[in-house]
Amino acid sequence: MEKTTDKKNVEFFETWFKLQKEFLENWTKSQKEFMETWLEASKKMQESFMNLDGGKTGVPGKEMLTMYNTWYNTMADSSKIFTEEALKMQEAWKTSVEKQMVMGREMFKNFSAGAGK
Repeated sequence: MEKTTDKKNVEFFETWFKLQKEFLENWTKSQKEFMETWLEASKKMQESFMNLDGGKTGVPGKEMLTMYNTWYNTMADSSKIFTEEALKMQEAWKTSVEKQMVMGREMFKNFSAGAGK
């Protein structure tokens, strides 16, 4: 009876570990995809604004569109850098949590094996 309980406990821990790992991987992936989609959509919006004047020079507002373009490029570049750094931090955190879960799993197995003696 003791071995069956230990086996079920180990199976439960393995299932929990797998689900946690999948969650962390999906969370990181969705964050990256969101930012890529947002940047692409913003770039398309910027292109639309730049084409509003039909490419004519001297049109009132051309200077404003140029200033917007400069501001947008700065914002998009900053956002991209921030996103890349945030994703690096998420990956580091995910790796750390995974290592802690592996250590916990091993400790649990060792404890279960020791308790059955």
